[in-house]
Amino acid sequence: MNPCITEWTGRSVWLIGASSGIGLATAHALHAKGARVVVSARNAQALQTFVDQHPGATALVLDVLSTPAVQEAAQYVQRHQGLDVVIYCAGHYQAQRATQFDLQQMVLHQDINYVGALRVLDAVLPGLLHQGFGHISLLASVAGYRG
Repeated sequence: MNPCITEWTGRSVWLIGASSGIGLATAHALHAKGARVVVSARNAQALQTFVDQHPGATALVLDVLSTPAVQEAAQYVQRHQGLDVVIYCAGHYQAQRATQFDLQQMVLHQDINYVGALRVLDAVLPGLLHQGFGHISLLASVAGYRG
């Protein structure tokens, strides 16, 4: 259904959760393949380090817990960079045992790993549908390995 992207040169890619881990590694790889990369996360210093090492990349600090911030960031990316691909890599995982259950941590898991992705979808889908093309990739948390 979705054709594999083999040519990245000039494509605009927004990576959310790109300050470390899979998101950061993906940002490195796509920039090396010629994509115009916008990296977002809460860690401004990590984003700036990426931009300093990758000419042409853009950093956009973002906390996916804030619906208005996600909407504003999506509008900025679509207006200034265009948008071909959105990759949601933001995630939170804090292991816990049943004997030390922490409801606030579990709600945070849900809010970042699932609701955050929904916030991004809500923000980018209208523009992608209007332009008639685009790809979305949502990565799951390690919390998905088992209940």
